Amino acid sequence: MLPRRSGKGIRTPKPNRETLSAPETISLVLLLCLSLIGRVSAQVDTTISEQESQSVVLPCPVNEDKCGKLHSLNWFKGDDRIAAMLLGDNNVTSVNKEFEERVTVEQNPYRLVIKDLKIYDEDIYLCDTTFFIPEETCDNFNGYRIELRVLVPPTEVVILDAKGDRIKNGSIVGPMQERQSLKATCTVKNTRPQPEVGWFRGTKRLTTYSPTHDLNDGLYTSTLELDWSLSRDDLAQDIECRVTSAALPNTTVTKFSVDLQVRPTGIEINGVEHHTVQGSKVVLTCDIYGARPAVNLSWYNSTNLISAETNNLTEIRMKAFETNDGTYHTQSELIFIATRFENDRVFRCEAENVVLQLNREKPISSALTLEVLYPPVVKVSPSDIIANTSEIVLLNCEYVANPASLTQVEWYRNDELVNINDTDHYKGGNSENVALVIKSTEKKDIGNYSCQLSNNIGKGISDQKINLDVQYVPSVEILMIPEGPVKESDESNVTLFCNILDANPPVLNKVRWYANSTLLKELPDCEETREDLCHIDPSKLLLESIGRGFFYNYSCEGFNSAGWGPRSEDKELMVHYEPGSAALTLFPLVAVKKKSVTFTCSVDDPGYPNSNRFRWLRGGRGPLQDIVTKDWTVEPVGLDSRTNYSCYAFNEGGKGEMATVNLEVHAPPFFIKNLPPYTGILHTTANASLTCRIECVPRCEISWLKDGEPIPKNDTRYFVKEKYMESSPATGDFESMLSVLHFNISNWPLAKFDIEADNANYTCVSTGNTVGPSIRSRTYFGIEYAPDNTTVSENIVYVQEDRIPGPVICKSRANPEPSYKWFFKNETIANGNALIINNAMKRTDNGTYTCLAYNKHGSSTAETVIKVHFKPRCEIERREIDDQDTLICTAIGDPSEADFSWSIKSENETVESLGSGDKKNFVDKSFYILQKDYAISRTYRCLANNTVGSGPFCEIEVAEQLAFWQLWEKTTLIIVTAAILGLLLTVIIICCIIICICRRRRRQDKLHDKSSSLGEPLTEPGEYENLPFHGLQTAPNKPLNTESFDDEFIYADLESQHYGPINYKAASIYSQVKKNKKTGALDELK
Repeated sequence: MLPRRSGKGIRTPKPNRETLSAPETISLVLLLCLSLIGRVSAQVDTTISEQESQSVVLPCPVNEDKCGKLHSLNWFKGDDRIAAMLLGDNNVTSVNKEFEERVTVEQNPYRLVIKDLKIYDEDIYLCDTTFFIPEETCDNFNGYRIELRVLVPPTEVVILDAKGDRIKNGSIVGPMQERQSLKATCTVKNTRPQPEVGWFRGTKRLTTYSPTHDLNDGLYTSTLELDWSLSRDDLAQDIECRVTSAALPNTTVTKFSVDLQVRPTGIEINGVEHHTVQGSKVVLTCDIYGARPAVNLSWYNSTNLISAETNNLTEIRMKAFETNDGTYHTQSELIFIATRFENDRVFRCEAENVVLQLNREKPISSALTLEVLYPPVVKVSPSDIIANTSEIVLLNCEYVANPASLTQVEWYRNDELVNINDTDHYKGGNSENVALVIKSTEKKDIGNYSCQLSNNIGKGISDQKINLDVQYVPSVEILMIPEGPVKESDESNVTLFCNILDANPPVLNKVRWYANSTLLKELPDCEETREDLCHIDPSKLLLESIGRGFFYNYSCEGFNSAGWGPRSEDKELMVHYEPGSAALTLFPLVAVKKKSVTFTCSVDDPGYPNSNRFRWLRGGRGPLQDIVTKDWTVEPVGLDSRTNYSCYAFNEGGKGEMATVNLEVHAPPFFIKNLPPYTGILHTTANASLTCRIECVPRCEISWLKDGEPIPKNDTRYFVKEKYMESSPATGDFESMLSVLHFNISNWPLAKFDIEADNANYTCVSTGNTVGPSIRSRTYFGIEYAPDNTTVSENIVYVQEDRIPGPVICKSRANPEPSYKWFFKNETIANGNALIINNAMKRTDNGTYTCLAYNKHGSSTAETVIKVHFKPRCEIERREIDDQDTLICTAIGDPSEADFSWSIKSENETVESLGSGDKKNFVDKSFYILQKDYAISRTYRCLANNTVGSGPFCEIEVAEQLAFWQLWEKTTLIIVTAAILGLLLTVIIICCIIICICRRRRRQDKLHDKSSSLGEPLTEPGEYENLPFHGLQTAPNKPLNTESFDDEFIYADLESQHYGPINYKAASIYSQVKKNKKTGALDELK
């Protein structure tokens, strides 16, 4: 049996534990020695590689068919034997103590297993075999050699820069410039076997120094340095350190890239070809290639730097594109509108980046010369020309243009084209002679002259203009300040201006003033002694304190350096003055309420302009803005019309003196409060009165009539109270009379009104006055009372089910007339005195219907009963009556009186009539006595009918004769059942009482028992109840015959041992006896 690995050494199974005999041990030792002596150097048969800490299997091929039966085999590591196996009946394996925990020798197939592989396990292993009788065909006399290689992958691959700082995998180094040296070191740490290290850029292997390899504890640390001159070829390329080793499944690559800065390779400028035209949009494009980082670009106009920030007409756009090799293509656009100032100018584009700056190299540049075609730029002179009429004037025009040849010449006066074809008046003004000559100046030649020239590109007009001025005599007009008419009452001043309408120069040296075409004054007047008229503005004339005497037509004529001009048109100075005193009349002299009164205002002096407008005041308030006529009609006249009225005439000159009158207003008789058409009084009221109020000025009197006759003053049933009321501005009522007719109820028969006799018409009558006739108001005085004597037309209404009953009319006596409502089951079912049911009646509609008659003083009711008749339905019950088995058929219908018909239905569905049964003084029941000799099941049917008709059949199945209790009536059956249940409940209660008494007596017995033969109690009651074994029986208080106590129990209190208050032995003995109920003695259980 093969050995099994354990924690230490080798052990065999327990059942077959064996040891080597002395001869076997000596043979094994000799075998090993012979193997060592005979072993010779030979080539390796196979190579096996495995990772450190893993398990490896080293095979030992044995071909017993060729070599014979195997005797033994030995395993060697280098020159040292590490294991041996002796084959036979009992295979014996031995492992060197140094390897016994990690090395196992196995059979079938033969192999050596090494666990937890170590670096020092790397060596050439030999499997040396020995056969009992080697065959000549055997080919492994020299053994089987295996080269074992232990693989350890590197712990890390590190790239360091020239300063010794670590470069992370995939990171970017820089920035660096081209031609700069890149230095880096790649270190592969702690690996086996020795790795192969190389620097690469893409597929190209970089030229480097030879690597160095340091061996420490069997592990290699390899280092390879890189010193590389950077060029443009390194753009957008990864610098890789590649590590190849048998310990690695794939090549390990650690890389970084260089942020490489390079100078631009080229620049070019494109844009306008040949020439451009002024006003055109010019786009110059500058492209710079091959730079990293992108260049900074500047534009120049000749030597001047172009900036879009300082020139709003120039726009510079710039964008950069990164190409595939990592360099930038920078493109800049200079955008501007071409003008004549850019003609023949050189535009230059300059670019540089940090590489050029660090190497102090000049920026690269490209230039372009721009030709701009533009229209003529024109200038005229002189700027001002002053001439008299009929003089010769020369207007000069100069220009620059590209091209310089002109295609057209035009002159403008005040922006209007001058007709230079009028050769009588003009000369020149063409492409051969651009200047314009005016042969003889006139008034129409005054203006601003400009010159416009054209070439093939466009037109140009002079920015400046020539101002030509030609002098002539003035024409004038009169102006007044203030402009409009002047009020005499204001005593204001008026200034006259002699205003120039047309003159050159527009200055008046002298002015002549006229009134109604008569010369008033020529200004300035330096011949008189008053100096204030010599040094003044002659175009102004002041008129002071204007009155009616200044009402004239004024005019003037002016003089300038060209002479006297014509006289102006006349202008009238209008003077307004107010009207005279007013006079006020009215019609009629005394006004009547709700009628009209007309006031008339007049004046003798209408003023100027003539007055036809008037202002009115009412009660000192005003003037009223909406009334300006001489007549004013007030309509209607009211209480607020009692006041004074004033008027005056007015015009633009002012207002005249005011006139005032007072208005007196009378009122004809008129009801402020009249009698209502109807006055209702409850016949039992204690107070009643009628009120009448009449407006009348002058004052009038009031009297009362009953049914057209005056009420005597000595009639004690009435008394009248009167009061004269003042006017009310709030309501507009004039002075009035208030009269109240009181009913003295105590003096009426029975001290109340009679509901029939005291209904009457009462009238309030006034006297007339100077402005109106007598008036009267009448009311019907009605005595009112609550509804009484309410009746219905039908007290009982019979109707069959599913039919509609006739109407029921409700009547009642009341004043005022009552309203009606019908109620059924406390719900309103109709309004009005007629109960009309339009739906078919159901048996649930059977009942009392109530009519409610009501008014504001009370209510009264009347009832009618509606009985709904319907066909009967029946029910059959079986009962024993007078010792006879009886069927009872009960009819349920309306009317309840019913006739019955009994029948029996056989099994073949035939029906046999049994008659009407016996009603026994019942109107709604029928009794049928069953025969005693039947033995089969039968179906009995009952049919009930009343005056409405026949109802449906009811049936009962009679299977056999009833048990005695089935013949009982329901009431009897219920009584018997209740008695039985009551008896059972009584027995249960008695049992519960007996149990409670027994339990109480038992507890009392326990409290009085003795704990032992000494007569002492076991414990106090309170102490015992708190013990965990409370409830156990107390030990007997009488001694037993303990000498013969030979049971097999082991007692807790044996040998007088007591545990707690209970004598356990005594309790144990007591459990073997019982108490005699009669004598109380304890007897042993049998």
